[in-house]
Amino acid sequence: MAARVRGATVVVAALSVFVASVAFYAVWSTQAMARRTAELGRQVAALASGLSAGGPIEGSGDAGLRARLLRVQAGLIGARLIVVDADGRVMFSTFEPGEGPQSIDLSVFSRPDAQGVRVAVRDVASGERLLLVAAPIRSGGYLVGAQTVRDVQKTRSTLVAVLAACMLLALAVAWFAGGTIAQRVAAPLARLKAGAEGIAAGQWGAEVPVEGDEEVAALAQSFNDMSRRVAAVYEAQKSFVSDVSHEIRTPVASIAGYAHAIADGTASDVDTVVRFARVIESEARRLADISSTLLALSDLDAGRVEVARTPVDPRALADALRVRFTTAGDRLAIDALDPGGARPNADAERLLQVASVLVDNALKYAGPTGTVRVSAQADEESWSLVVDDDGPGVPADARERIFERFVRLDQARASGGGSGLGLSIAKRLVELMGGSIAVSDSPLGGARFVVRLPRA
Repeated sequence: MAARVRGATVVVAALSVFVASVAFYAVWSTQAMARRTAELGRQVAALASGLSAGGPIEGSGDAGLRARLLRVQAGLIGARLIVVDADGRVMFSTFEPGEGPQSIDLSVFSRPDAQGVRVAVRDVASGERLLLVAAPIRSGGYLVGAQTVRDVQKTRSTLVAVLAACMLLALAVAWFAGGTIAQRVAAPLARLKAGAEGIAAGQWGAEVPVEGDEEVAALAQSFNDMSRRVAAVYEAQKSFVSDVSHEIRTPVASIAGYAHAIADGTASDVDTVVRFARVIESEARRLADISSTLLALSDLDAGRVEVARTPVDPRALADALRVRFTTAGDRLAIDALDPGGARPNADAERLLQVASVLVDNALKYAGPTGTVRVSAQADEESWSLVVDDDGPGVPADARERIFERFVRLDQARASGGGSGLGLSIAKRLVELMGGSIAVSDSPLGGARFVVRLPRA
């Protein structure tokens, strides 16, 4: 990964420098030609104004002096000078004999500017391209400055060399910077990969250092949180499998033992057979409850559970709870559950299932001499089922965890066992009905579970 990051950094740097260099070169070439054209135009115009006051160019005396002067001026401005008449015939040229143009077509020149300067680019017999700048002479004709395009752009090779050096420098910087970036980015990701492989190999709870950039550090933190949760769930699952195996083993052993006693004649009288049959029935009911819980969990995981959201009669819910928990006697107090005539929008069967889980848990934790109260509260938007007990309560640090799958509090806190799935299933059902469930301290001294549902 580090090699890929470094390579990507170098490629991006190379492309960026190349594109910038091409753009700069194109702009520079255009600007260089424009600047040289303007500069040559000013120089030729100034020479043309001085030339107007003189006489012939070639000849002896002053005429020969003027020719030598033009050659000197041509050297100073770095261009060839040509004097042509109005028809473009060359009257004088600082080109070597046979090199310069014999005539100049003035019709191909651009329109004159404010100084009367006109510009053209044309090919000559030698294969060169000439930049021609013509300025009018007062006495007639034009003074033409000529310079090869190659000479105008003679600094191109120097610029190309500078750009190439810049590209090489940028690549070198990118190579070393890419190594630093790769180390910073790839190293934490490599440790994350190793941590994930460790979890896949069964190293539950493996963690990685929280380091690197903000996003990578956040990813590492999320990985560690996930790893801890996976480890906790794995340990809870092991405990759950052990507990369920124990709970299944006990009724199965009871059923097998009592059935064998009936079958081999150990239970010979009718009363004993009836008593043994009732034990078998009770243990079979326990197995059915365990199976029902596991099937409910499977259905929730598979998304096969559908719930209604229709008005539910709270009084009917209260009556159903009284029937279901008849054996609780005076330990359980159930109100009418319809404060101010309020009703929840829910699924009647699923709401009864949730309430039963909460009441059953409260009775277990309250103990044989404890008290459990079921009541309801309502406001303009919601209806709430409240289950209070005077048991040991739920520690503050366990109030979120208690709704997680397979989680059970200390067995010594309850008078009965359990799979640790009831509250998890209850929470899922409440959420499917559009509500929420929470636990807090109860005025009775134990735990208070509140199921909040939308009001019909």
